Amino acid sequence: MMCTGFWRGMGIGMVLGAFAGMAVTPKRKSMKTCVGRTMQNMGNAVDCVIDDLKHAMK
Repeated sequence: MMCTGFWRGMGIGMVLGAFAGMAVTPKRKSMKTCVGRTMQNMGNAVDCVIDDLKHAMK
């Protein structure tokens, strides 16, 4: 299927991004805070998208 190429590319990008992030951050603690901030930002973005979808369905 055509979709599998997209998901494979997304997976490879995520893995390479994680490795690049580990290579750039000098301390383990700073990596944890960076990951925490990223997860919080992604959660906020998902919440905004869900709110927009709820308003669009009304």
